[in-house]
Amino acid sequence: MRKCLRCNNEMKEDYDVKVEGAAYGLKITKPGIFKDNLGKVHVAVCSNCGYLEFYLEETDKIK
Repeated sequence: MRKCLRCNNEMKEDYDVKVEGAAYGLKITKPGIFKDNLGKVHVAVCSNCGYLEFYLEETDKIK
């Protein structure tokens, strides 16, 4: 469970991010020539104040 950093309300999790006009979303990569995909970007939304928090579920590729 994620808590909103602004109002401390419980956030709704596991929303997807999509670029408007396209269906392929966002991709997080390491810098360099061979840009390995680090995972799917998810969003948590605060239903109280509208704050958005982006996160990766699997962080093993970052470590």
